[in-house]
Amino acid sequence: MILTEKEVQVVLFKLDVDIAQVRGDEVLGICPGHELRTGTKDNNPSWSINIETGVHHCFSCGYKGNLITLVAEQLDFKTEWGRLDLDAAKSWLHANTAIDLDLIAKQMEDIKSSYIAIPKPVEMSEARLAVYTQVPAWALNARGVTDESCKMYTVRWDAENDAWILPIRDCETGKLIGWQEKGQVMRHFKNRPTGVLKSSTVFHDYNFSDNNQVIVVESPLDAVRLHSLGIGGAIATFGASVSPAQVNIIRANAENIIFAFDNDQAGQTASLRMLDLSRKTGFECKFFNYGNSEAKDVGDMSEEAIRYGIESAKHCVLGKAAILG
Repeated sequence: MILTEKEVQVVLFKLDVDIAQVRGDEVLGICPGHELRTGTKDNNPSWSINIETGVHHCFSCGYKGNLITLVAEQLDFKTEWGRLDLDAAKSWLHANTAIDLDLIAKQMEDIKSSYIAIPKPVEMSEARLAVYTQVPAWALNARGVTDESCKMYTVRWDAENDAWILPIRDCETGKLIGWQEKGQVMRHFKNRPTGVLKSSTVFHDYNFSDNNQVIVVESPLDAVRLHSLGIGGAIATFGASVSPAQVNIIRANAENIIFAFDNDQAGQTASLRMLDLSRKTGFECKFFNYGNSEAKDVGDMSEEAIRYGIESAKHCVLGKAAILG
């Protein structure tokens, strides 16, 4: 371990950064760079720093960097040419902590591509969904989901095409930015509008940030299925391709993470990527246990099998055995 929670809190206290809470290896707080970038203060804690690596990131304004740049920027350490004086920041850290700066530099090189600014999605009016209706009973029964859960995830129905309307929303504001159309009878699948930034968010219910545990699935309808069974914290990534921005959102909103991607090659590949990322960035996670099931995903499984897969989820410490068995 490079840092300890105490060391991080000491540094943040001396930098006058307000800490909101600690979740696992992430310290969440008021973004120290928000006002400079947006003109307003961060009133809703949207910034986090990783205890293991010193990497920090604001999910609202995009402010990011490592512990050294944070110190240099917040204490306004500058060279005579106006650039950040990283040597002065290192000296300050040496004087105030026992942090191994060489290890921080190596960690940053290893994971520099894992933290990126989240593109700002284009919001649209809720009126765009007004043409769609409540999901009919026959479709609810076909998917094993409840009307209550559909309403919780604001799912609608396209009666003309017998298709599910699965809203894509900004995680921070809850504003609509698009939706997926998925046919129930005919093969029909489309994202609207074309090019919507679904990789900048996750499919979630209104209680997303209140869940201590999240269960990450690929399909929005699988998330609704879990909620219908009384299993909270289900979110979807809109497919097997998980972006760094989505990982950041997931990590910022839960301590306990279970990845339950589809039981196929693409799902296994996605799980292996999450395993690799957990090693590089130091966050803990588990992987849904499909056992000997031939089900394609959790949506095809019985309630008993789903609950077993969650309860017996395998910890990332097992390495590839947690995924491949």
